[in-house]
Amino acid sequence: MSTATTTDRAELLREASLTVCGRREGKTKSCSSCLRKADAAVRLIKGPDLGTRLLPRVADIVYGSDGQPCGACWEKATALILELRR
Repeated sequence: MSTATTTDRAELLREASLTVCGRREGKTKSCSSCLRKADAAVRLIKGPDLGTRLLPRVADIVYGSDGQPCGACWEKATALILELRR
């Protein structure tokens, strides 16, 4: 993997993890849990296996536990998909 590709992926993960963790003014880094969630979400969103259940799957990743994702998790999942599918 080239350095440019590595740098691009690192920046993509940084931005995605901030979305998962919750963007706010002055925040420049996410927690490690949200970084792991972002990695899974990026692989799903950017991967070749897109399906009709993409939003619920990403919301489940953002939520991170059993049960129904909350409204904030759905919003974060939607934002991630829109950011990464440009």
